[in-house]
Amino acid sequence: MALERLGGAFLKGGQFLGTRRDLVGPVLATALGRLQDDVRAMPVADALAVVGAARVEHAGAVRAAVLAGPVAGGSIACVYRAELPGRAVAVKVRKPAAVRQVTADTRVIRAAARLAARVPACRGVPLTDIADQLCRCVLDQLDLDRERRNLERFGELVRDAGGITVPGVVAGMCGPGVLAMDFLDGLDRSGCAALPEAERTAAVEALVRGMYDALFRHGFVHVDLHQGNAYFRRGRDVVVVDFGFVHQLGALARARFTGFFAGMIDGDGAGCADTLLATARSVADDADLAGFRRDVADLVVRNCGRAVEDFSLPLFAASLFDLQRRHGVHADPEFTFPLLGLLALDGLVREHHPGMDFQLEAAPFVMAGLLEAADDGRPGAGVRTGPASGCSGG
Repeated sequence: MALERLGGAFLKGGQFLGTRRDLVGPVLATALGRLQDDVRAMPVADALAVVGAARVEHAGAVRAAVLAGPVAGGSIACVYRAELPGRAVAVKVRKPAAVRQVTADTRVIRAAARLAARVPACRGVPLTDIADQLCRCVLDQLDLDRERRNLERFGELVRDAGGITVPGVVAGMCGPGVLAMDFLDGLDRSGCAALPEAERTAAVEALVRGMYDALFRHGFVHVDLHQGNAYFRRGRDVVVVDFGFVHQLGALARARFTGFFAGMIDGDGAGCADTLLATARSVADDADLAGFRRDVADLVVRNCGRAVEDFSLPLFAASLFDLQRRHGVHADPEFTFPLLGLLALDGLVREHHPGMDFQLEAAPFVMAGLLEAADDGRPGAGVRTGPASGCSGG
């Protein structure tokens, strides 16, 4: 596959498109789905060199695992199964080539953003800011120690949630370019589709609630939730892995994004417009603020209270970005990350639980996030007391 040969950030884009059967069709989505955990392995010599330099504990077991071959492979790393007495360990080893590829890709992305920013239709759009934030997030995937911290953090966030399992870190076997964690059996990309309907919908709901809690209450965004990173196990749980592509929202950005989503749930288009204006990175001198408020309100009211099968988050996001461009109002680029995370989650829900009210399911977590932000005194995070337009999703 051409994307696999390109590697780096291009391969990451292919993985994301594989989550959107509604956009690319089932045949292409299935082909792209292979990129989620079955990318070509790195040469054995490369993996052994990384492991040797990391000086991890149980080096003999790790070396044997590398020689046996990977059990999974992604754009950044390969995963090997190491056998210890009474314990299996998943050892994630960063590909040396990924460092070069991803670094080069981010240069291309930044250059493309600078060129696009000169196009009259894009004038004023903070494309370079968006590209810089996205590139930093992509480059962060190369840091497996950062991923270790993300893994431990998310494990803490969902510890009491029920229905979600995160592998525990095996600290002594981690090192530069190496991340070790408990090896969990029964991980199969097709596992969700094979579940009985009631079990499948319950598992999807558990995953969505865990992600909503992390996002709206803690600002923790898993940007890369494709089905090579979320596995559904029959009669048990959802296993979430790979915390490289994670973004931590600042407290103010979290409060304002939560406020915006609250407006979507309530059908409060005017409130959503106010939130976007409060977060605006730039407003053109000739900006049509009245038209902006009108169009945001119309977009929100038209999409309020719809189940996933009737609500297109990609179309909503595209429309939102387009009306910002047309009216000369450009919101905080940091909003890009929760939208990307929700787009990936929406793709999974659309395939396996299309009757879910994606917006209303978020309501208790949004309310909790607003209350906590208000307690912290965050501006623009006032608590909403009820629907502004009679739209409650019920």
